[in-house]
Amino acid sequence: MLEDHRITCEKEGKYVEAEMAKNRVSELKQQDYDRRLQELIFNQTQQREECEQAHIKQYQEFNQQWDEDLLQTQKEDGQALAELENRHALEIETNRNMLEEKLPLTFKFSAELLNQQRIQDSLAK
Repeated sequence: MLEDHRITCEKEGKYVEAEMAKNRVSELKQQDYDRRLQELIFNQTQQREECEQAHIKQYQEFNQQWDEDLLQTQKEDGQALAELENRHALEIETNRNMLEEKLPLTFKFSAELLNQQRIQDSLAK
């Protein structure tokens, strides 16, 4: 519309008015460009903030899940350790009882000890 007015003014010889219309068109184009640029910057900023918020939320959820998994693993490890300690204590007791049954109550003296005792006796005489 303003461009049509400029063309009409040029045809009629109103060059000052045509120049003013041309300047106004340039000014409006620049304003539209600036408005779109600001809108684009605003939208990008908003998207970046949304992404950052989503990242923070995801990070917090990950940390919470990690803490829960760690707690569960520690609990399971504690139970496994207690079971292992109980099993070891039972095995020790079983092995002790088995050894007490197998080992004789009277011990045989070794040949070396018997030989040393004979030598001692003969020297004492």
